[in-house]
Amino acid sequence: MTTLVADFRADLQAMARQHLTADWGTAVAAISDDDVLTAYFDALRRRPAMRPRKIWIADDFTYPPEYQAGWEQLQKKVADGEDLRPHLSKGHARLGTLDGLLNEWNVHHLHLGTAPSSRDPALVERSGPVLFARITDDDFYAINVYTHGDWEQTSVLESLHRNWPETIKSYRIRGIQGEPLTEEQRRNLRKVNMQTATTTADGTVYMAIGGGVASSGTSAEAVRRADMLWSDAEQLQISVQEQLEKFLPALEAGGYGGQDELKATLVAITPEAFQVVFPEYGVLANVKLKGGWVHRRSS
Repeated sequence: MTTLVADFRADLQAMARQHLTADWGTAVAAISDDDVLTAYFDALRRRPAMRPRKIWIADDFTYPPEYQAGWEQLQKKVADGEDLRPHLSKGHARLGTLDGLLNEWNVHHLHLGTAPSSRDPALVERSGPVLFARITDDDFYAINVYTHGDWEQTSVLESLHRNWPETIKSYRIRGIQGEPLTEEQRRNLRKVNMQTATTTADGTVYMAIGGGVASSGTSAEAVRRADMLWSDAEQLQISVQEQLEKFLPALEAGGYGGQDELKATLVAITPEAFQVVFPEYGVLANVKLKGGWVHRRSS
């Protein structure tokens, strides 16, 4: 029987580290192999990918007139798919920075400056008022302009619920009562990484739309996604071993002659499949894992 020689878990670690290093540089070296995939998923939330998005504006949206140029510039960048990082929190320049607004409600705050910051030209000028927005793969939900530091205002969640309830309906929970928290109470709970449910004015209760945080302060959503993908990589390796005969025609065309061992490396994950290469024979295979990552990420 031919034996598969592979370590898809190690391949996954290497891919995550490579992608992180490209964006975050030498700071990634301090992240352990066990934590690197969680850090990767957390980083995806911190820095929205450059892609065009449709802009949705809340019913009560308003902004100070002096920031009209900044708001118009930001809208153009969103619609054109430009890099939004210059407008984001400077704290997101560090991988480990906690962001309660993002972790609990999946909402970014964006600065409305138009010129580069004198302190850091990679960022736009920091504005006192900042735009709160929920950013998904395809959409940009402009909630409102708040004072910098208003991270705990429940009007943020109320706006999402009132304007785009269908987009957050999967986070509704029944059978428990949300906490009637003051801003100070919510701030203190976020500091100690406590999860809360929030009740809107009409009685709808939501769990943390941003996935919340683990007790360590790490994004709970990032931990969940990493755990799922670790499991899928292990199952994928078993599946490829069990399906080796399926790949034999292509491998034999590449020179495989029945050797006892076959080396394979996980090289990429696409929306459709895992990509596995057999390097000695130049064969790249697309492998689908039933019920696995490709299925779960689209649900």
